Amino acid sequence: MDDGGTRTVLVTGAGSGFGHAIAERLARGGYRVVGTVRDTGRAGDLTRQAGASGLPLRYLALDLTSPDEIEAVAVAFDRRGCLDVLIHNAGAGIFGAVEDVSPDLAHHQFALNLFGPLQLTRRLLPVLRAARGQLIWIGSLAGRISGPFQAHYSATKAAVASIRDALRMELLPHGVRVTCVEPGDFATGFTAARTAVDPRGSVYAEHYTRCLERVEAQERGAPGPERVAAAVERLCRMPRPPARLPVGPGAGTMCLLLRLVPDRVREVVVRRHYGV
Repeated sequence: MDDGGTRTVLVTGAGSGFGHAIAERLARGGYRVVGTVRDTGRAGDLTRQAGASGLPLRYLALDLTSPDEIEAVAVAFDRRGCLDVLIHNAGAGIFGAVEDVSPDLAHHQFALNLFGPLQLTRRLLPVLRAARGQLIWIGSLAGRISGPFQAHYSATKAAVASIRDALRMELLPHGVRVTCVEPGDFATGFTAARTAVDPRGSVYAEHYTRCLERVEAQERGAPGPERVAAAVERLCRMPRPPARLPVGPGAGTMCLLLRLVPDRVREVVVRRHYGV
């Protein structure tokens, strides 16, 4: 088991929510942490704040929809020749009916949540293999069960889990550990930050509004992101981490029920849960 004393970690989407909590917790635990945010100015501000707190944490600018910025970050780690843990957290969501979400919005969702992280992974795998390191994806329970008006987000998280499954088998002979963390509802500001498609004039407006109210209420009553950060730190210290790790109140029970309950029953439960 690693003591975490000298390992270098890259955390994407580390400006808020899960990513920020993970980056700060690992930095306090003795890891050298590099976090990414989309804005260059914010990266500088967060680096100065971390330095003032004495944390071994610095930030880089990275827009995961930009191939050039992905390449720039990858080149930086190529030159350093050192990366022990890559944690994919960056992402966003769309809230809207499938019929109402434009092709451009859908493409951006997949570019940010899936294609960008996948490209960064491909570029950094040689460094991770050399370190016999670790790859952690922050997925979601939404990748196991899709909610109404959240189809695109759920689809990206389901794809992340599938890619993780394949990567785990491909990288096992090379000593790289791979895990997908699957949080349930947490108070991270994710709901407020997501792109909400304007429902005015939509045939789905009534159910859209009711469902959004339920989602917002769930986040208000949920715990903070520190529990996920603690789970990620435990994973970083495990010699044989699990393939998937559900995290959150009732997350493990929900995953068990999803395997046992017929699809018809599951759909009824989900519809009632979201008020549609």
